[in-house]
Amino acid sequence: MLNKEALAAALADTGDNQEAREAIERLQAQDLVKIDQSILSSLGSTWKNAGFVAAGVLIAAPDEYEDIPESFYVLRIGSLASESRIEVKGSLEALKTCEIRLPSASGDN
Repeated sequence: MLNKEALAAALADTGDNQEAREAIERLQAQDLVKIDQSILSSLGSTWKNAGFVAAGVLIAAPDEYEDIPESFYVLRIGSLASESRIEVKGSLEALKTCEIRLPSASGDN
């Protein structure tokens, strides 16, 4: 779920982009489920660049999410990682080198 601290962080990343701020503020729990499912469905057992995943989900998002910034998708990737729903190799703050995947059954890296 999107707690108040996460919402504040997401809104801070939008700067002066009022459309992005309003789009994030409109998000409901079911929207987060859809966004998270889009991220998860783009992953498999192989490592993928986190930036490419975030950008791909952003591009494929339905029109109702067109004003949601890429930084919000990165925030959702971080939430999925903290919930152990995905694995992260590297730092999400360095999207060019960070990789993500679905958790491996054996714990292999």
